Amino acid sequence: MAKPLYLVKIGGSVITDTTRITTSRKGEILRLVDEIIRAKEKGGFDLIIGNGGGSFGHIIAKQYNVQEGLLSSESYRGALMVHEAVSKLNSEIVDIALEKNFYLFPFAPSSFAYSADRRIVEGDISPIKRAIEKGFIPIVYGDTMIDSQRGVTIISTEEVFRFISMQMKPEKIIVGTEVDGVFDKNPDENRDARLVEKINSDNIHSVLSSTDGAKKIDVTGGMKSKLSILYEMVKSSNSTGYIANANTPGVIEKLLLSEKVACTTVNP
Repeated sequence: MAKPLYLVKIGGSVITDTTRITTSRKGEILRLVDEIIRAKEKGGFDLIIGNGGGSFGHIIAKQYNVQEGLLSSESYRGALMVHEAVSKLNSEIVDIALEKNFYLFPFAPSSFAYSADRRIVEGDISPIKRAIEKGFIPIVYGDTMIDSQRGVTIISTEEVFRFISMQMKPEKIIVGTEVDGVFDKNPDENRDARLVEKINSDNIHSVLSSTDGAKKIDVTGGMKSKLSILYEMVKSSNSTGYIANANTPGVIEKLLLSEKVACTTVNP
């Protein structure tokens, strides 16, 4: 009997210092790797991990406006600088996991897919499927990608997950961020902001209309984009999604083991 497939994204704001370019938070990466290892040992599920770019991706991408495409000769430099930086962060995560004898197999999205106007439209994920069959844990990440309309663009980890989920139908999708979930108003600016605990077809449009985009440098759209893509994923795969605070110790482990935490649950 096939194991259920879970997708878990660890936000770049959790594993990097977003105020300092290309600066990782190794202690947080180690903690999260330990949480995932414990859950994987107990849970009996297959897993694909995704990591955000944080200060490795967004700052350089913003500097060169890479998400807008090949605008000038400098766009080529910026595109490659972003790719090299996010690959470096991903390698750090793989190395930390390797020290724990936890075998993450990295897949650069730019090597197996391409996009059209910032949406992945074609690619081959069969190597990801084969990696799972052989006992590895695939790890993907937000990346520079060849784009048929823009030349190049930046693709978020959520967009990579969307493309994978269309073909692999996960049962659970976890998006780990630096906040407890989706709020009815910006919690940084409104002390009375309340967590939206459940989102489905009844309230998705009203929640999206009141959700802010990125507050820090985030070329992929912030919480609004995360929620929009997550809802699209759970709807297409009939799965359950979660947006939760990966900064809080134990949250990712508990969600992987279907234990209750403060979060936003997203259903079709």
